[in-house]
Amino acid sequence: MARKVTFDLEDEEFFGERASIGSPKFDKMMKGGIPRGFTILCIGEPGGGMDLFMKQFTSVAEDPENTILISTAESQNEILQVFRRFEWPLDLKVRTIGEEYNEKVLEKDLEASRFRLEGFSMQDIQRLAQTRFVEEDNTDYLTSLASQITSLGPFFRCAVDNLDFFFQRNESHRVISMLRVMQAHTQLNRGVLLISASSGSVAENIQRELALICDIVFDFEVKMIANTFETRMIVRKFRNAPENLRVYTYRVTDEEGITPETVDRVA
Repeated sequence: MARKVTFDLEDEEFFGERASIGSPKFDKMMKGGIPRGFTILCIGEPGGGMDLFMKQFTSVAEDPENTILISTAESQNEILQVFRRFEWPLDLKVRTIGEEYNEKVLEKDLEASRFRLEGFSMQDIQRLAQTRFVEEDNTDYLTSLASQITSLGPFFRCAVDNLDFFFQRNESHRVISMLRVMQAHTQLNRGVLLISASSGSVAENIQRELALICDIVFDFEVKMIANTFETRMIVRKFRNAPENLRVYTYRVTDEEGITPETVDRVA
């Protein structure tokens, strides 16, 4: 039986029933934003702007102490540069799992290199590589991710960019199970959780299961039109609100970040 969460009346009034998606124009088109307790899945192509959208989602944090951006590909410095470019607040929490992983692997590489410089033969280096200095990080990042998200309190905001890292290192069913745990915590605590995955990074049946778990599904596309690129966000699923299914053509501005230009109904 799920534990009961008690909400402070002042918090309920402050946060309201809906949360911003990160863009006032998107919020208006979705009738005030997204319902609290929702988990949103973004599926995107390279260059489609999905990585920027993840950051923009966390930039509108109502409570920075209860907001976290988790990146599996970018460094802290790269993320901060983007936030400074758009003059977004810098007081939210950021965790760079990809950077953590790379540092651990690189440390082993450097240590092995140091032994070689100090006189170890190539045969010794190869032997060490099979034992102590294996280029492998056995940290369970998936459990760490789920633990970190389920420790967040009511009305939290979290973005995970992206799930490819976890699918590459874990069985798909395990990633799905952990996602269900995170989704349940989000629903129970009226948080908002945004996760992303690259198009084609997982099998179609797994992608369908991800879409079934999540309350909203956004597809990010980039198309070549004549001599220019067109970026689009397709709202493919919106739980209990099929009227919100739309195709947004958007652009990026220094003032608003990702902002819609035109809207078409999904046929």
